[in-house]
Amino acid sequence: MEVMTNRIKPEKMRNATLSEGTKYYLVAYRMVDNGVDLVMRQVEEYWGASAVDSMTEDLIEKLDGLRDEILKLMAAQISQNLLASVSCTAI
Repeated sequence: MEVMTNRIKPEKMRNATLSEGTKYYLVAYRMVDNGVDLVMRQVEEYWGASAVDSMTEDLIEKLDGLRDEILKLMAAQISQNLLASVSCTAI
């Protein structure tokens, strides 16, 4: 049984660019990070540095899940972009 594979050579992908969709996912990911930073600074300012970990533990856990979901969706779109065309270099 012969397996067909579409091989993209590394030299072709050296010129790969980010698709607009991938850029939006990256922006969303960074926005989550920025939101976490803002909240942690506010907690530290109001309640002190010793309270940050205990007061933001649940928040951090949930936001880690959100970041994971953003990355999964981005990876799915990148995969779809790569499967769409052998000549596609926008990931």
